[in-house]
Amino acid sequence: MRRACLLIGLIVFILGCGNQNEHLAKGKELIKSDKRRKEERAVREFKLAIDIENNNAEAHYLLGFYDSQEYYDINQSDWNNASIAKRGQHMYKAYQEDPSEYLEILIFDTLRDDDVNVQNAALEALTLVYQQGDRKQLLKQLEKAIKSNDNRDRHDAHWVMANIGKSDPSTIVPLLIELLKHKQMGTRLNVVKALGEIGSEDAIPVLATIIDSGSAKRQSDREEPEVRQLAVAALGKIGGKAVPELVKITQNKGSSLRVDAIRALSTLGDEKAVQPLLDALEEKSSREVVVNFQN
Repeated sequence: MRRACLLIGLIVFILGCGNQNEHLAKGKELIKSDKRRKEERAVREFKLAIDIENNNAEAHYLLGFYDSQEYYDINQSDWNNASIAKRGQHMYKAYQEDPSEYLEILIFDTLRDDDVNVQNAALEALTLVYQQGDRKQLLKQLEKAIKSNDNRDRHDAHWVMANIGKSDPSTIVPLLIELLKHKQMGTRLNVVKALGEIGSEDAIPVLATIIDSGSAKRQSDREEPEVRQLAVAALGKIGGKAVPELVKITQNKGSSLRVDAIRALSTLGDEKAVQPLLDALEEKSSREVVVNFQN
């Protein structure tokens, strides 16, 4: 009798695994097909696969990738379950089950998708990795991406680092500042963008140094014009203690970055910027200056 019970239990287990594999396989076949509403139908299969085996990394990832609120009525519970946050949680679950594979997939594949919702779900998952997963490995992969020869990898890495840096600037800003030493200009460009988007005043000194390097005697000590121009824009995004640096640029009539500094100041609404902006309105310039005072 005991042997019979064990045999029945084994059969149930095998059948359960077979059903799971069947649903996952069916969902993947639907995605490859040209059938009508194939993604929506595939999502149903991925849900069934997870119901049977909740620790299936691939099923969670594919559900996070393909589930969309457009498939459901706003009053349905499934509509809430297809939010960006929920989709990101499914992607994070895939990472939990297989960290080495899905961390790279999220950074180097998922962020590249044309669907903004998929990109945002990947960002949500990577934010969870930073908060709850292997932070050290995540930062290692993001550094790899921002140093890549591929512009899209660099852009995606700067976007993720800027977003996680807003909640933890004390960790991310020093890391980005160190990356400013990288020989590749595309890397430095994206690092400067990230520093501006994080908005930490701790980045002001290094951004000011980048800008000032334009007047260095040796060519090798001068940062590229594109990077210096982005550094001015970054100071404008930071505001606050960055305003005096921007004012200093506007007062240097020999600076090629004056117009960029004036534009940055015009968006801040800081009283220290008023007089430099008024002075700019009275000048003639080969570059068009549009000053929009913000309240």
